[in-house]
Amino acid sequence: MILATLGVLAIVVALRPEGGRGSSVARPTLVTPLLSARRAPGPVADAVGAVRLAARLDSIGTGLDACTVVVDADTTVVSARAEEVFIPASTLKLLTAAAAVDLLGPEARFTTRALVSGEAGAARALTLIGGGDPVLRSPAGLAAIASDPERRDGRSTELSALADRIVAAGVRDLSRGITVDDSRFDSVRYHPSWPDSYRAGGTVGPVGALVVDEGYADPATRRTVVTDPAIATGDALASLLEDRGVRVGTVRRGRADPGATEIAQVASPTVATIAGDVLSASSNQGSEILLKAVAVHAGRPGTSADGAEVTVDRLRRLGVPTEGLVMVDGSGLSRENRASCATIEGAVRLGDAERLRVLRDGLAVAGRRGTLEDRLGGTALDGRVIAKTGTLDGVSGLAGTSTVRRPLRFALLVNGAFGESRAYALREAMAVAIAQFPDVTDGAASIPPPDPVPAEG
Repeated sequence: MILATLGVLAIVVALRPEGGRGSSVARPTLVTPLLSARRAPGPVADAVGAVRLAARLDSIGTGLDACTVVVDADTTVVSARAEEVFIPASTLKLLTAAAAVDLLGPEARFTTRALVSGEAGAARALTLIGGGDPVLRSPAGLAAIASDPERRDGRSTELSALADRIVAAGVRDLSRGITVDDSRFDSVRYHPSWPDSYRAGGTVGPVGALVVDEGYADPATRRTVVTDPAIATGDALASLLEDRGVRVGTVRRGRADPGATEIAQVASPTVATIAGDVLSASSNQGSEILLKAVAVHAGRPGTSADGAEVTVDRLRRLGVPTEGLVMVDGSGLSRENRASCATIEGAVRLGDAERLRVLRDGLAVAGRRGTLEDRLGGTALDGRVIAKTGTLDGVSGLAGTSTVRRPLRFALLVNGAFGESRAYALREAMAVAIAQFPDVTDGAASIPPPDPVPAEG
């Protein structure tokens, strides 16, 4: 009885709060008391650590709506409001990427094709047919991503390679013009639920099946979007061909002439590679194009609504919990989207399968890559937290894996009244807390406490 009581006392002492905001916390000692939870068997220590973690996460999110799931192997460490739905922001891209890679196949590629009509040696017409390649880029577009820390590791399809192949096929006179065909997808460029500010602010370019440089007239500044992305792509190809000595006529919309012959094509990187780049850099346009590609693959019209319906059905078949999931776009830009932490964590879990490994390996890396390239660097989480970020006004999310102390999967979503700087601070404070699990070992002092979360105002 005495031993049992002492054991309870040891755990109670271990669970004593370590001090709230503004309080001082004593420097940890290297001496481990006899009854410390650090001397407890693994299951007991983990239980203590789980309670502490839950309390810390709850404290960080005080006054806000939040859900959290933390999983150690197949054991749930923390589950707080995990089945409730929240605005997910860009963590929704995990769902889009999962369906795209699984349905299209990780090795599939998007092909942009060039067909010509007319006799060789005479004036000919060329038709440029878009296959839904989200990373088709001109030389200016390639230079722009090379200078962008979040996107510089991304792979591209070079439009200049297509121009080279057209010339190599013997084409010298296209004075009958270039016809552009982007009929693979619908003509809706921006989801109706998105605010107009997304277009002018470089948040997302026009969505289509034939787009170069993500639809920006100046890919370096990303401030001006083109009116018609297919025409802009045709113009870019015409310029490249003229640089190579080809005479080119007017660029217009249409379909290939009957009997036109394919003379050249350029294929994108693999779908798995594109999905990884979309996740790492959080490409809004790329994820929207993947969503429409999923719809077409399933024999549906190339619309966002069809793509979302196919995606949700595929996730359900893959074993991801989809109760309450509302998916209206592929990027998470819409505030009409709703997802639970259980759903988001379920998508991360799919990355355990080799076919869908990109859902783990393709995410941003703390201090190293993508949207986390300039976050948490130089901390214990540097290179050891791999996650998908999500940020909107009043929305912060993070989902992925932590290997600071032991391998953990996690998903967190926070909704409330806060701006961008606090959104970053909230999720990073939570990530630090998660990385500390279990915090009853002798190494507990090696990870610093989270930085204070700034108050909004």
